[in-house]
Amino acid sequence: MEKKAAAAKNAPASKPADKKADAFTPDQETVIRYLGEQFPITDFFSPEEVVEGILVQKKDEDPVREPLTAEIVRKRLEKEFPELVKSHTDLVFIKNKNLIVPILKAKAKGCKEEALPYGNASFFPIPFPVMEQFITLAAQLKDLEIHADVYFHPEKGHFLDIPGQELSRYQVRVKEEAWSIAERVEDAIKLMEIHSHHGMAPLPSSLDNESERMPGMVYAIVGRITRWLPSITVRTFHKTEHRHVSLDPSDIFESPFQQLPDFDTSKVEVF
Repeated sequence: MEKKAAAAKNAPASKPADKKADAFTPDQETVIRYLGEQFPITDFFSPEEVVEGILVQKKDEDPVREPLTAEIVRKRLEKEFPELVKSHTDLVFIKNKNLIVPILKAKAKGCKEEALPYGNASFFPIPFPVMEQFITLAAQLKDLEIHADVYFHPEKGHFLDIPGQELSRYQVRVKEEAWSIAERVEDAIKLMEIHSHHGMAPLPSSLDNESERMPGMVYAIVGRITRWLPSITVRTFHKTEHRHVSLDPSDIFESPFQQLPDFDTSKVEVF
């Protein structure tokens, strides 16, 4: 129980209740930070739209201007970045940096009580120590599921982030708000969502199938966590074909078995 409690502390709690998200008030100097790049908001909206709002035509009424909201900006960004779908994306405005950060949010995952090309391919394979960190944490939690996200930052490289969440044996829910996550990861690129099925097989449940549908995202499940070498399932969601596509873990993670021992191969013969 002590190990389990200690591991659970690694998952950051949500920010204090008295701290709230900044109001969504972009201006002409606002920058959108996504995929490791910075885009002026004026790349997507005219200066007039930023200051006065976008023109909205309602039936039998004259056009009126509505101020920019996070959803209006998300819709405009989705035309350029199709993965920023409404059901999986929160836009966070960080006022002191005049910055908008799209956060790809995770949905509830769960295991069963019984036992195509992905986006951002240039950021793979993920170094094995990232997977090692997750397996170590999941093993300490034993019979509880846990969720983590894998990011890539141009300066920091690949890293594992554990958002605030609620854990149980058969389900895990991320509870930390998007603005809180954005303060921590900022412009890092989210590559993967990964969760554990503890001692059970890493077979996607119906809840996993329902929630893991973000185009371009890689999803991984680690199961049989008590074995010396756990099992892993990796897949992505093909939006056009509306189905999940299995991926080879060796294409996603670096192998821990790359360094050959130094020995005399002349003594080894094939027969």
